[in-house]
Amino acid sequence: MTILRWLFRGVVALAVLILALFLGARLHDGPLGPIPGGALASGEWVDPASPDWSFAKDVAEIELQLESQSTSRTTWILVRDAQAWIPCSLSYPPGKTWYQHVASDGRAVLRIDGKRYAVTLSQDADATLPDFARAEVTRKYGNPPPGDAGVIFFRLEPRPRRI
Repeated sequence: MTILRWLFRGVVALAVLILALFLGARLHDGPLGPIPGGALASGEWVDPASPDWSFAKDVAEIELQLESQSTSRTTWILVRDAQAWIPCSLSYPPGKTWYQHVASDGRAVLRIDGKRYAVTLSQDADATLPDFARAEVTRKYGNPPPGDAGVIFFRLEPRPRRI
């Protein structure tokens, strides 16, 4: 009986620690790896004069916050010919909903290497993107994420930042 009691206490303690980690992440400046975090509050603002995203071609992960939300997340960025896209797998990881909010308000903030960029995300249905993305994801990350429910591509367009 005492083994079950200790096991129960251990499971409860682990659950409390995980809950504290997720709640604490919401207070953090940005995501903690795959765990969504708070608003992107720090970092120098960069107002690009032209939409040349070539500098981010080899950046593995960036931080993204929709202006309509108070949380941020880690995501990938794909760059081709100085244009950038945020790919969003519809099946991995399960449970994500941020992409659904982009249709009503695509204003977002990106943080790349500690610098913030005000952008507008817009869904891009360019038929060449899936083949490009497959090759680029393999180059940058090794393998695409599991699942085959499809991918939405959001094109990045610089915009004046909100003051």
